Amino acid sequence: MKPYASYSAEEFALDDLFVRWVQHPDDEEVVAFWQVWLAQHPQCVDTVEIARELIQTGSQPALPSLSSDEVSSVWGRIRESLQTMEDVRPLQPDVRSVVGWWYFFRTVAAAIGVVVFIGWALWMQYGNGSAIQTVRTSDGQVRTLKLPDGTTVRLQPNSQIRYARQWSDEAPHAVWLQGEADFSVVHRNDTSSAHLFRVHTNDLTAESLGTDFRVTQNTDGTHVQLMQGRLRLILGDQVHPVPLHPGQSIWISRTDDKPSFSSLK
Repeated sequence: MKPYASYSAEEFALDDLFVRWVQHPDDEEVVAFWQVWLAQHPQCVDTVEIARELIQTGSQPALPSLSSDEVSSVWGRIRESLQTMEDVRPLQPDVRSVVGWWYFFRTVAAAIGVVVFIGWALWMQYGNGSAIQTVRTSDGQVRTLKLPDGTTVRLQPNSQIRYARQWSDEAPHAVWLQGEADFSVVHRNDTSSAHLFRVHTNDLTAESLGTDFRVTQNTDGTHVQLMQGRLRLILGDQVHPVPLHPGQSIWISRTDDKPSFSSLK
């Protein structure tokens, strides 16, 4: 189980299982899981509620959608207005033509503005303007990323990483990894939890204040290698993190919760 007890509201809002609970309250299995978890962790109720509000606010559509009949009705009224503009008819033909074209272009410009605004709203909600950044690599592709706090990530082939576009100083900086990546975390002297850098996988959470390490996550489990710096691992809901020292690695098997330590070669 993931270390939800140490999650911030932002981390909850990015977790797939938590998002499903908020957006699909009819999923009995997911609802039962979170009800049991909250009963075991009552101190997290306030954080969970904040995360719920974040998801609900971000899920609201930017603009009300129109049915095809409503769209046809709007364009029908526009055409009717162009054809029955009484204030234009008494004018001279040449003046009437200029004024008519002016009304026509103004209407077209307004329509284009509406379309552009809808496109911008959709882009902000679902595209590159959304709050969540997702980066994927294909077979044979390696990408180097610069995260908002200056951390460098080298994402290996067939991998994916997700993180919030905007990071605050009040919550740990967190990413969600599927696959394999190398992390070079900018060193920080402040040891408060708000300045931690976290890498979440399905099996564990790696916490760092300034480290070079590699995380490999697959269907069998998660492997972590520490090159230099300090790294703490949170396995499941355990209270005390497991320290990892430079030159060490750890393997967490999906079928066996007992960690296996080894030295780097």
